[in-house]
Amino acid sequence: MATFGDFHHETGAGWSVYWRIPVFSGGGLEIWWADFQGHRVMWRGSQPFAIVPYHGGSPTYKDGVDAQCGGAPFTTLKHGAPNSFAPWKNPGPYIAGADTDAVVVTTTPAGDFDPATLVITAKFQCGWYQYVHRWEFTSDGDIHPSVAMGGHLNPNKPSVAHIHSMYFRIDLDIDGQYPHDVCEEFDHNNFSAAGDKWTALSAQGKQLHDIARARKWRVRSTTSQNNLKQFRAYEIELPRMAGPDKYSTGDVWATIYRGDGFQFGENVGAACTDEELTTSYAVGPLHPATTGDDIVLWVVVRHHHEPRNLGEEADHLPYHYEDFSIVPRSFIDVHSATGGQ
Repeated sequence: MATFGDFHHETGAGWSVYWRIPVFSGGGLEIWWADFQGHRVMWRGSQPFAIVPYHGGSPTYKDGVDAQCGGAPFTTLKHGAPNSFAPWKNPGPYIAGADTDAVVVTTTPAGDFDPATLVITAKFQCGWYQYVHRWEFTSDGDIHPSVAMGGHLNPNKPSVAHIHSMYFRIDLDIDGQYPHDVCEEFDHNNFSAAGDKWTALSAQGKQLHDIARARKWRVRSTTSQNNLKQFRAYEIELPRMAGPDKYSTGDVWATIYRGDGFQFGENVGAACTDEELTTSYAVGPLHPATTGDDIVLWVVVRHHHEPRNLGEEADHLPYHYEDFSIVPRSFIDVHSATGGQ
């Protein structure tokens, strides 16, 4: 029996989800075939690489799958490994021998203030850092992917600030009706009655956040509707703690699943930037007015890390989470006295 690469099935909070860690040391945790209330939402989700540039121009690490530029892969840790310098200095006792040693799955019932949840979490060593990959699925139909940074500061540059740009690959298949989805961008333009607008993207490529316009994105089906005849969709809501820079140049890339070796995989090139997402990966037309497409999104969450090396981070890095939300719109059938059957 394989110790890595197997698919593991979990259920809870109205969800059916599979997870796997394909290799011992690479791109980390993957989520597959996420269905909510019997409807497919996501074919595959992962956080396969990160770009970490330091102030002063060097170093700039590209961590994760096919690590480049002095970066390191995400190496699977036992979930009980301490958040400290120890797993980097002496990894032997802490390295996971099997994927099930690394992953913790929890289900929580709904309470007075929160929905029920299904949460899948795994921990990885990356140089002196630790990264925690966490996926939360709620009984409201939301998905909250997140990544935590922990471990230890760079022992050679403990006081030097840097940015963690963490790249998620999100392959949404709305109700399993691919390739009949479109990618749309939302802008709040003004407070007039028609001040909010969704615009379908006609080409693959890089998209930029705009807080002033409350910008967000969605993948919407052109064929699947709920019982009120609204096209099913899922939205990407992306908070921002740091913006694009010369290393991490965009916020979202809209592209398609083609199934060839480059597109199917998560290797986005040898450059110490994300330029190949734009120049090689997200290239070509989209077809919102005709056939639609099998949409794949790359989404970046960022954290500007100003080290607290003379205080709270001198011994280890308390886990710091950054996340975003994948939220249903008109996805769920409505059953109420005023709204539906």
